[in-house]
Amino acid sequence: MSVAPGAAANARIAAKQAELQALQNLRVESARLAQEISQLGEHVDDLVSGGITVSSVMGSWQGVFRAIQIAQGVYFMSNQATTAASRDAESAETNAKAGDEARPTPDALVRIPIQSSEGSAATTLKQSD
Repeated sequence: MSVAPGAAANARIAAKQAELQALQNLRVESARLAQEISQLGEHVDDLVSGGITVSSVMGSWQGVFRAIQIAQGVYFMSNQATTAASRDAESAETNAKAGDEARPTPDALVRIPIQSSEGSAATTLKQSD
C-alpha cells in the first residue's frame, strides 16, 4: 500500500512540474509581449510626429498653389502686354511704310445703353441683329 501513495505523489509532482514549466513559459512570453508593445508605442510616437509634419506640409500646399497661380497670372499678363506692345510697334512700322493703303481694322465696338430699362435694351439688341 505504500507503493500506491508514492506513485500518486510522483504523478502529482510531475503535474506540478508541467504546470510550473507552463507558467515559466507564460512569464517569458508575457515579458516578450510587453517589450514588443513598448517598441510599438515608440513607433506610434514616431508616426504621430511624422503625421504632424505631413499635416504641416499638406497645409502649406494651398499657399504654394496660390502663389504659383498668381505668378502665372502675372507672367501671362506681362507676356500679353509685351506681345501687344510689339504687335503695336510692328503695325505702326508697317502702317508708316504702307501709308494709307493698309490700315488695320479697328475692333468692333458695342454700345449698350446704361440709362434705359432692360426692355428697351433688349429691343435695341434685336433691332441691331
